[in-house]
Amino acid sequence: MAKIKFGTDGWRGVISEDYTFANVRLVSAGIAEWVRRREEQSKGIVVGYDARFLSAKYAQDCAAVLADEGIKVWLSSEMLSSPALTWQVKDRKAAGGVMITASHNPPEYNGLKFKASFGGSAPPELVAEIESCVSRLEGEKVVVPKISLPASVEKYSAQKSYLDHVRQMLDPEILMTFKDKIVFDVMHGSAQGYAADLAQTYGMNLTEVRSSYDPMFGGVNPEPIEKNLDALRQAVLENKAYIGLATDGDGDRIGAIDADGRYITPYQILCLLLKYLVEKRGLRGIVVQTLTMSELVKRLCEKYGLQTRQTPVGFKYVAELMLKEDVLIGGEESGGLSVKGYIPERDGILLGFLLIETAASYGKTLGQLLDEMSAELGSFFYDRRDLHLDMARKERLMGALESAPPTAIGGKPVLAVTVGDGTKLEFADGWVIFRGSGTEPIVRVYCEAQSSEAVQQILKGAVEHAEKA
Repeated sequence: MAKIKFGTDGWRGVISEDYTFANVRLVSAGIAEWVRRREEQSKGIVVGYDARFLSAKYAQDCAAVLADEGIKVWLSSEMLSSPALTWQVKDRKAAGGVMITASHNPPEYNGLKFKASFGGSAPPELVAEIESCVSRLEGEKVVVPKISLPASVEKYSAQKSYLDHVRQMLDPEILMTFKDKIVFDVMHGSAQGYAADLAQTYGMNLTEVRSSYDPMFGGVNPEPIEKNLDALRQAVLENKAYIGLATDGDGDRIGAIDADGRYITPYQILCLLLKYLVEKRGLRGIVVQTLTMSELVKRLCEKYGLQTRQTPVGFKYVAELMLKEDVLIGGEESGGLSVKGYIPERDGILLGFLLIETAASYGKTLGQLLDEMSAELGSFFYDRRDLHLDMARKERLMGALESAPPTAIGGKPVLAVTVGDGTKLEFADGWVIFRGSGTEPIVRVYCEAQSSEAVQQILKGAVEHAEKA
């Protein structure tokens, strides 16, 4: 059995292979040891779970182990989104939170995210401390027995408290004037009902789709990227909706489809929100992005006179900066974003309603706003490919890219190479990044260029290069 290892956002594994009840109990015992070392048993741990197969039972085992170790435990009485769990941690002033989820991963996966007391992804040093406790138990071959849930475990329901928190970030006057049709796709994830509940507050015409319990996620990975949003696009076009929005399996990422069926990329979402926050709300601050900064984001920041920061992959790095500096908006290329004034946490529901505010305040669709932005700042196109490789091929490819990077990809000469959290190759009109997933046997290839044709040419060349490695 593979060693338990935490990736960029917690521990994940294939159900019944390395993600087992025994291993969940072992990780929970490691978390309990970490809490005791900090003498924070009375502050407690908040435990929640998503819509995946057996998530509720994994959460119950986790809560039972923590409580048996003398730690105050709150356990969710129903599935909830990761942002809702995170808010519970912050609101209850708990020592931390455990969310049973594999986020956007395929349905055969499950996982565990740890949320810090400040209400965000745990920073690297905290994760390392927990991982050290788990490793010690693993090394000593400790077996944590299954126990019944102690009576001391307190059940909670998160939805009302969480949505009240989200409402504090929204502008009711703008939302109450918006009467066009909205489609919100929760991809069978654990944010079911949240968007509909919020929409009712403001009298909005919003319909949720894929809003039923299905641990197989309808046969589609619950990640709101273009290839997984055909159902949302179809619903937008059939309903003649003004905007289509989507959240991932645990509700912390955002995706969007325009009224004309156009997919809005994560970089474009960041730019739209940045435009709205600066121009309509009068906010300022640093703009943070993981992995690489889109050229469109850079140009928009130059227009507004805003500083930018770049971090490694993992929202925990963004959260760290949000705690230390005056960050206006920060996020990942995967659609996980947070904004000033909110807890340092990704939240697909909040971001979706801020995008609705954006369209409503300008009286234009997201696509129309992007077309205007492109006319002013230039056009930039983005896409990605996921290469499914076994671990040996994955490591061989990433090693070769680092030690002997190609001089050209897709017929385009490589002008610069940057090695760090993956390998970035820069061209005269764009860039491509190869990055190995921390949780799956996948190498993700990200690309941006000044035309969609160039993006596809580069990605085709990147795939061909990877196949030869």
